[in-house]
Amino acid sequence: MSELAIVPLAAAHISQLPSLILGYTTSEKYRIERQETPEEVVFRLQLIRLPEPVRISYSHLDETELARYAGLANNGCCFVALNEEQLVGVVIAEPQAWNNVLNVWEFHVAPDFQRRGVGRLLMGRLVETAVSLQLRALMCETQSLNVPAIRFYRKMGFTLDGIDLSYYTNEDYDPTQNVAIFMKYKIPDVGK
Repeated sequence: MSELAIVPLAAAHISQLPSLILGYTTSEKYRIERQETPEEVVFRLQLIRLPEPVRISYSHLDETELARYAGLANNGCCFVALNEEQLVGVVIAEPQAWNNVLNVWEFHVAPDFQRRGVGRLLMGRLVETAVSLQLRALMCETQSLNVPAIRFYRKMGFTLDGIDLSYYTNEDYDPTQNVAIFMKYKIPDVGK
């Protein structure tokens, strides 16, 4: 890896995001079980191996979403990783004043640059930013199938903080489907 730079997201980077925010492949998933009685509700997440790898492709980066991200570019909480001039990583985040949290909308590293420290550098910059803004936590949403992301976030100090069984659809909960997983990094000494 040549010279890697973490710089603020700029308008010039927006058109490159669809080439970076592609999706993921996994051989595992978290199976979610819910047991509910009048006295108790119990959720259980169990890591299971899939019979064959699954490829999830993202399709949410339409013109409206890219315009929204362009609007967030100047908030001081969005960064890209550049290897020379090549975009190899991105984090798009937005401070939420009502709960004093930095909400991470996108966090991606190009496949050829994964496991090379790029994600750690981006996350480090994001944590530094949150500390400077005196925010109490970083929060992100991922999916029960996105075990690689969950593992990365855990290595960075995030903990699983919640699940939402109907975040993606109003259909009744189906344990075979992808379920929203919310993870949080609590900043020490802030928001006690």
